[in-house]
Amino acid sequence: MIHRVNMTRIRPMLSAYMGVVQNANHSVMIERHGKTIGAIVSMKDFERIQEKIYDELDGPIDPVDGRRPGRSLILPRSLMWWKD
Repeated sequence: MIHRVNMTRIRPMLSAYMGVVQNANHSVMIERHGKTIGAIVSMKDFERIQEKIYDELDGPIDPVDGRRPGRSLILPRSLMWWKD
């Protein structure tokens, strides 16, 4: 279940909403002036989101060596002379 809460309402009740997220496995969407500005999710949901992001960017984990195929070498922009 997703709870929508205004920014001014969540401040005094943050610990209560954290309990809802942790114990009831719900999510809380934080709004300011009617626009969603953030969310509080459980660690399990956060880890799933991160895993999906890594899969999109780097590909799935190889079951043999446990590494992702993409981004094996990330160079700083200053060393990418061919990108000038």
